[in-house]
Amino acid sequence: MIKLVQRDLLSCEAIVRRAPNGELLMVCQCGDVTEPAPGNRVYVWHSKDDGSSWSKRELLAPEDGRVVYQTEISVTDGEIRAYLTFHDGRFNKYEHRVYVSYDSGYTWADKCGLPLDGFCFIRGMLREGNRQILPYQLYDVPKDVSEKLSLEKKYIWDAGLDFVRSGTLVSDDGGNTYRRSEREVLLPLKDADGKLKFVWSEPSVIRLGDGRLAMLLRYDYTGKLYSSYSCDDGVTWSEAKPTDIPNPSNKVKLLSTGDGGIALIHTPDPVHGMSHRTPLELWISYDDMKTWQVKKTLWDIDGWISYPDGFIEGDTGYFSVELNRHDVYFIKTKIPKSSL
Repeated sequence: MIKLVQRDLLSCEAIVRRAPNGELLMVCQCGDVTEPAPGNRVYVWHSKDDGSSWSKRELLAPEDGRVVYQTEISVTDGEIRAYLTFHDGRFNKYEHRVYVSYDSGYTWADKCGLPLDGFCFIRGMLREGNRQILPYQLYDVPKDVSEKLSLEKKYIWDAGLDFVRSGTLVSDDGGNTYRRSEREVLLPLKDADGKLKFVWSEPSVIRLGDGRLAMLLRYDYTGKLYSSYSCDDGVTWSEAKPTDIPNPSNKVKLLSTGDGGIALIHTPDPVHGMSHRTPLELWISYDDMKTWQVKKTLWDIDGWISYPDGFIEGDTGYFSVELNRHDVYFIKTKIPKSSL
């Protein structure tokens, strides 16, 4: 099933989850004609029939004139958390807030901030029993610098940083307190000549069979994904190294298949740029991502398939994407099994 959920002048980073009440929940940034921009807001849709139809959209956060962007929606027992960034339309004057819903996404309340200093995005949570592992990308832009950039009508990337930091927040108490990585992954934001090369690392994390955590990172302009590993549950991460997985500078998603496999949802093209974000493929590895035993095309279309996300439930995958930066699509598909 491939189902259109929403069409707008802009739709960015759709995220689908199974709500505690059994319904499907879709969250996406829409509004305005580009991103970031003053009209960007975050909306919520519900599906009572497993994705065949979707409700009208509703604002997630109350309107207060600020721009809103979401980067992760996490679901635990009876609780949904939305990780939101409020900003001025250029990612400056930022504020990071966690909104929570206890009624499967119909009402939301501001719960808390984040234990990170700087401009940051939280990415897909890895849940292991009571443990929550939240990957993040962080830019060391102090708030006073961000305020100055805002007054000058500049963007966050005009801060002239050298690196984007990627690591993990780990909580063992339901997200009340977190332990941050002590040694993070650093990806340069400038090329060898010192020219700005802003990078969205968008890390995705999975547990390997040998107990290590593995992180895949988007590294713009390189044509491939990079990887890092942690042997101490995210306290320290190894230096990022290039993989042989092609990537056109697009977000990817790692998921457990539930039968010992690791699934990768991505658009494997080595050429940088929007027009190379196709086709959407599902790869599955049964040897800790050394090789990929299953490769399945989910959607081959002449368009920009960006920011895939979703989850696997039993033998079914529930995925969300944006198409051409203005359409939100839901994809439901059977997960192939290895012949090994």
